[in-house]
Amino acid sequence: MDKLLLAQWAENLLKDDFFIKVIDDLKNQQISAILNTNDIDIDERERAYRVVKTIDLIVGHLQGVAAEKQIQEKRFKIL
Repeated sequence: MDKLLLAQWAENLLKDDFFIKVIDDLKNQQISAILNTNDIDIDERERAYRVVKTIDLIVGHLQGVAAEKQIQEKRFKIL
C-alpha cells in the first residue's frame, strides 16, 4: 500500500476526537489500576504498566507512520 496514503490515514486517526478519547480512557484506567493496587499486587501493577507502554507503542507507531508524509515532502525539497 502507498506510504503516503497510510501516512494520511494515520494522521487522520491521530486527530480523531473519538480515537483520542478512547486512548486517553484506556491509559487512565490502567494508571488508576496502578495507583489503586495494594502493596502486594505487584503482578497487577506490572500488567497495567505493560498495557500503558503498549498503548504508547501503538500511538508512537501511528505517529511514525504519519510522519512519513512530512519526510517525503522534505525529501522532494532536497532533490
